[in-house]
Amino acid sequence: MNPVPSPSSTVAGPGHSFPGARPALALLLLINLFNYIDRQVLAAVVDPIKQSLFGNGETAGGTLGVLQEWCRSHLGFKPELAFIGVLSMAFMVTYMLGAPLFGRLAERRSRWMIISIGVILWSLASGASGLAATFFILLLTRCFVGIGEAAYGPVAPALISDYYPVKVRGQVLALFYMAIPVGSALGYVLGGAVSRSAIGDWGAQWLGVHAESWRWAFYLVVIPGLILGVSSWFMREPPRGQADLAQPDA
Repeated sequence: MNPVPSPSSTVAGPGHSFPGARPALALLLLINLFNYIDRQVLAAVVDPIKQSLFGNGETAGGTLGVLQEWCRSHLGFKPELAFIGVLSMAFMVTYMLGAPLFGRLAERRSRWMIISIGVILWSLASGASGLAATFFILLLTRCFVGIGEAAYGPVAPALISDYYPVKVRGQVLALFYMAIPVGSALGYVLGGAVSRSAIGDWGAQWLGVHAESWRWAFYLVVIPGLILGVSSWFMREPPRGQADLAQPDA
């Protein structure tokens, strides 16, 4: 990872971005795209997950089975869908708690380093979601996905603000946030398509990997995420606040 440059060596001209701004924006945009692809994959594979982990409504073993029986006997409903909802809630809670902490940390440490670690963490956790054999393991992996993405969410816009002056910052941030609806749609569509495909059979035949197709929806985001995470490690940190000092064109 490159050191933080001195402000005098990277000062932008009036109304212009700082050196390395375009590659940085492209990388942050791709990360944001895969960020939201990964978030929506879970929603796309709810039915096969429920079938895989809970079967046709039978009681699971261990603690989960005890919870199922308690919900059926005391609350009068089948709790399987509620458990699936807990997976999404676990992500949101860990993200909500982690984002302010990482935002604070980013004031003192390299923001690209924080992003790199976060992207690698959520990519590995997403792959681990596909390996989960029980509900509680899947719940744990979704918590780690939330932690990883919390390291990215509050940091990326701050980086963009230091690469681009106020004059063009709104346009750049609009482009950056465009990845949210696009990534969300792609995650839902690709996750659903993969979970309903024969990729599980192909993986067993050609790779020797015996896994249900819905698990591949989580596996497929791992490699791109790791590449993006490692690439982030080598990005150069822009001087903090210098873009705000750039004077607009007369």
